[in-house]
Amino acid sequence: MGSFLAVMALAALLGGMLFFGAVMTPLVFSQLPPETAGPFIRAAFPRYYLFMVIASALAALGLLIRGNPWYALAAVMITGVTLWLWIEWLPHLNALRDAGNQDEFARGHRLSVWVNGAEFLAVLLLLAGIAV
Repeated sequence: MGSFLAVMALAALLGGMLFFGAVMTPLVFSQLPPETAGPFIRAAFPRYYLFMVIASALAALGLLIRGNPWYALAAVMITGVTLWLWIEWLPHLNALRDAGNQDEFARGHRLSVWVNGAEFLAVLLLLAGIAV
């Protein structure tokens, strides 16, 4: 049961992250006017982070049941970092954008992209590690 839960949750997490970053966001910004695209993506981010928190927490549970405590700890760390992005960093970025502070917003956005990329890589490595 733990193996199934871990694989399904990690695969869903990896697929969701890939879809949001590689398909949804570019599609929204290429097909909608900026005054619509920005608020739309802004509204999507809390749902994206909620999905990531649930999937990574389920992966941690599955990995723990499976007997991979270090992998489970990594999944818990992904959950924690995602919670930080959602609860602390996203409102900070929104406040910077609302204040018209584009330079600080751009720096903060770059950081969130790098953190998300690191999480994606970690999920990929976890999935590869349990597939072997």
